Amino acid sequence: MGDDAVYDALQKGEGENKPLPVDEDLPGMGQYYCLHCDRYFANLGVRDEHFKSKRHKKRLKIMMGPAPHTQLDADLAAGMGMPDNGPKLMAM
Repeated sequence: MGDDAVYDALQKGEGENKPLPVDEDLPGMGQYYCLHCDRYFANLGVRDEHFKSKRHKKRLKIMMGPAPHTQLDADLAAGMGMPDNGPKLMAM
C-alpha cells in the first residue's frame, strides 16, 4: 500500500474497530496489523513491541503530517499545469 493510500485510510479511520479477515498466508493469520507501517505481525506481543519502536514512531509522525503530494502537484512542478499565456493583447 502506498503512502497516499495509507494516508487516506487514516483520514477515514478505517480498520480501527473492524476485525480483520483471517488470511492463512499472512503472519499471525492476518490478525495483527499496523496500518501506519503496512505490516503484519505474528502475534500481539510482537505488534505491541513494534508500536514502541523508533521506526513506527517515525512513520506515525510522517503519516500524521501534511497530505502526500498528488498527481496535480507533480504536474505543476514539471511545468505541465495550466498554460500561462500572459496578458491578453488588444486586437488591432
